[in-house]
Amino acid sequence: MKYRVLVVDDEETIRKVLCSKLEREGFKVMACSNATEAEKAFQSGIEVGVVVTDLKMPGKDGFELMQSLRKEQSSLRTIVITGHGEKDIAIQALKNGAADYLEKPFDMEELAHSVKRAMREYELETEREGELHRLQARVARVEGKEEDQLWFVSKSSSMEKVNEWLNVLQRESMRGGAEEPSVLITGESGTGKEGIARMVHAGSRRGKGPWVAVNCANFTEQLLESELFGHEKGAFTGAQSMKRGLFEIAQGGTLFLDEIGEMEPKLQARLLRVLQEKVCRRVGGLKDFEVDVRIISATNQSLKSRIESGDFREDLYHRLSGVVIEIPPLRERNDDVVSMAEEFLKRAFENRGKPFEGLGVDAKTAIKAYHWPGNVRELLNVVERTALIWKGRGPVGAGHLALPEGSAGEHAKPIEFEGFGSEKSPYTTPQAAGAGGYMELKKKWCDAFEKEYLIAALGRHGGNVSAAAREAKIDRSNFLRLLRRHQLRAQEFRKAA
Repeated sequence: MKYRVLVVDDEETIRKVLCSKLEREGFKVMACSNATEAEKAFQSGIEVGVVVTDLKMPGKDGFELMQSLRKEQSSLRTIVITGHGEKDIAIQALKNGAADYLEKPFDMEELAHSVKRAMREYELETEREGELHRLQARVARVEGKEEDQLWFVSKSSSMEKVNEWLNVLQRESMRGGAEEPSVLITGESGTGKEGIARMVHAGSRRGKGPWVAVNCANFTEQLLESELFGHEKGAFTGAQSMKRGLFEIAQGGTLFLDEIGEMEPKLQARLLRVLQEKVCRRVGGLKDFEVDVRIISATNQSLKSRIESGDFREDLYHRLSGVVIEIPPLRERNDDVVSMAEEFLKRAFENRGKPFEGLGVDAKTAIKAYHWPGNVRELLNVVERTALIWKGRGPVGAGHLALPEGSAGEHAKPIEFEGFGSEKSPYTTPQAAGAGGYMELKKKWCDAFEKEYLIAALGRHGGNVSAAAREAKIDRSNFLRLLRRHQLRAQEFRKAA
């Protein structure tokens, strides 16, 4: 069993008998001789689902213990033990929230049955609370609250068009009538394209419908086809059951297609048919079903260049680009990058219970001078790192931000990996690597180089595996194999995309 039963009784004999019986029934059991001990045990962090307690004990009685523990954990189930002829007290205990009562001398099978029932009630209540929490988180995402916390509504002149489009789309959705247009969001990796997409969804008539997102660069052609359109049982090797696609799951809501430029031409044709005819068919299926989904897509590539090279369909581009929102890089938002940093730092410090006393003059200068090659994602990473290691008081200085040296200004370059040959590499020389044979030191150098190169490549491309593999001039499957070898996950480089 996941949760423990806490037995509280001042009589040692009764504690031993109760614990012995409950342990034989498969419960994890902990025993305490009084209410004070029970409170300390509870506060130590052990996961307790049911408390079995005597009502009459020296010091705090069972009533006080029950009230004290339920303040800490409202879903806790309590079973009270009463003396013979104390039914009035038992009824009072039930009114005060006890799950059950047992009258001395009690039957051990009745005890076991009562504890099992109470534990099951606790587990169900805990599951419901978890489901409610997940639902509230989903509602927050759907309504844009989560994005409001992450996204900083910029006052920069370079963001005027973005803010204007958000306002126009929201006004049009409030008017009703015509179908809401598809939206294409462009911008460098890390500029916050998904955050803008969620805000568009939250401000639309579909805001209370499903929000479904998929990164097209994460799947092979066959897997992405199955993911989007679903498949019938037996449609291909490994299709052991029917699967609903994301178009079905997103009915009445929004489907966000991230990295749309990575989609293969065959799938582009299928997607175009869905957008034109408003119908979809599962892989291996024979029937079409109607589709009521709004498409918002995003890319860090130039789709027009891909059209010219024959890698992207022009007719699909026109279907996707009813409205095009271009998000400028952070280096072009110099008017409010300091305000963004202060806002994000304030939230990060508050989340960790640390006082935030603003940014020092040197920190503001460094933030404005830095090139921010990783855009908003990099800013958030710097903020989180600063909040994590902060121990002092007073304004945050430039040194606390740990921005790369020599990378400020318009000629700044993205942070490169510190691999083989770098001054900061731990394996620059055999002396630095420590004593060892040639093959041993060579393996250390190669491993360090591989890992640091992969981290840098993923960072530059915002976790886009295909783009990073192209830059590395190696096959995508080999790139993925290297990621697995070094226990790196591309998703971690896309958190603020």
